[in-house]
Amino acid sequence: MRHLNKIIFINSATIQYQEISIDGNVHFIGTQGAGKSTVLRAILFFYNADINKLGIPKEKQGFTDYYFANSNSYIVYEVLRESGPFCILAYKQSGRVAYRFIDSHYDVNYFITDNNAVEGWDKVRMKLDELGIDFSKKIGRYEEYRNIIYGNNEGKSEFKKYALLESKLYQNIPRTIQNVFLNTKLDAEFIKKTIIDSIMEENVPIDLGIYRHHLQEFENEYKDIETYKTKKSQERQNE
Repeated sequence: MRHLNKIIFINSATIQYQEISIDGNVHFIGTQGAGKSTVLRAILFFYNADINKLGIPKEKQGFTDYYFANSNSYIVYEVLRESGPFCILAYKQSGRVAYRFIDSHYDVNYFITDNNAVEGWDKVRMKLDELGIDFSKKIGRYEEYRNIIYGNNEGKSEFKKYALLESKLYQNIPRTIQNVFLNTKLDAEFIKKTIIDSIMEENVPIDLGIYRHHLQEFENEYKDIETYKTKKSQERQNE
């Protein structure tokens, strides 16, 4: 099964360079400001390619400006497949995020020189050409990117090798994954069922009442925590 294997930050956000393996179960721990949300939002962006649905507060800097402040700011996603890994490069061009699909495993030498200088895309492109590594044209529309990774590529056979799966009815997948990241109390079995149903070649209704049930449970748990914290605070004041 094809899956996201690794994410690499190069001169992106507050990260000069970092490779993060996400093959299997991964736990992010750290104090506030350590970068957990920075990593999670970049992973969510891989799946939904929607800068407006990443849970970023309006008062904070936007996704594009924060993650791609410079012309040589990159996020690289390495994806495993049956015939070997490929990479998806995300970078900023003309003020918005663009993508390139690179038919190769990730190699730091594509992007960084021996003197630790981060190359611009033109230099990266030259290196790939010299090594005979195939890469795609620029993908500038988020809808086109989603069509590629979810296999809705009618008439574009050159992108078939970069699909995570093949389905015309993939729209529920990024929505469900978004709910996983932003509403962590959804039941795991329901999440899996929703994803599986969404790629079937038939219209499958989604019971929003189930979402409501899980979110209500989360709200009740949140209220219980708030009540507990208030009670403890009052006890300390009375001591």
